[in-house]
Amino acid sequence: MTITTAGTALPVDHHAVRGEIDQLHADALELARRTKALATVLDHGDYSAAGGRVRAAVTHLWRAAEDLHGAFHTAPPRCAGPDAAVSQLCGRRMRYLAARVGQRAA
Repeated sequence: MTITTAGTALPVDHHAVRGEIDQLHADALELARRTKALATVLDHGDYSAAGGRVRAAVTHLWRAAEDLHGAFHTAPPRCAGPDAAVSQLCGRRMRYLAARVGQRAA
């Protein structure tokens, strides 16, 4: 492990780094979905102002998830080797996410 200036430990294993980024991405997407559902509920009646603020948070969470997706592609690849094309990694990532969504739906 490597210790950063903030005192947090970074895994040296590239598999662990990509796995951590992947988990953060999934968490950000789930939080964005939950926040959107809350905003929909709050958009009515006395809570409409709060609903607008929560809806703004959804935008920030979605952008964070997109940034994490980008980080996933710039991290060392898990099984494609260091010279893998971004398009190859993106296709693999999209198939992986589709499989995860399919598993949740089942």
